[in-house]
Amino acid sequence: MNHIGFDDGKEQIEDLITSLSNSYTHIGLLGFSVGATIAWLCSTNSKIDFIIGCYGSRIRDYVHVKPSCATLLIFPEQETNFSVSSLMKALQQQRNPLLEIKQLHGEHGFLNPSTVTYNEQSTTQVYKIIDSFLMKTML
Repeated sequence: MNHIGFDDGKEQIEDLITSLSNSYTHIGLLGFSVGATIAWLCSTNSKIDFIIGCYGSRIRDYVHVKPSCATLLIFPEQETNFSVSSLMKALQQQRNPLLEIKQLHGEHGFLNPSTVTYNEQSTTQVYKIIDSFLMKTML
């Protein structure tokens, strides 16, 4: 079994970003859970235009990261292992105009229709939030 970890995951994604940057004008990352944390770690890469991270619970270990691209973080109302409101407060203390944080009703995984935590109403709201974020980011 291979052990990847967040740093190795970040390195792999940044290698991909470097290769894609030769062919694409705009590059964005969308990540869920672990993928959201890795996207957050990549948010300082100058080749990325935006990131969207959904319930990246391990972001709490990387609150020192200061995104240099448009960043949308979406959190559930509650997580089992930590206080979402404390994490959001720590991130908001950055006062980074590129960082947008939203919290919606539900638990970790609320966007995944295959989980028991799926929340259709919050999912509909998230689609609208993401659409609005992309419209203002890419225009």
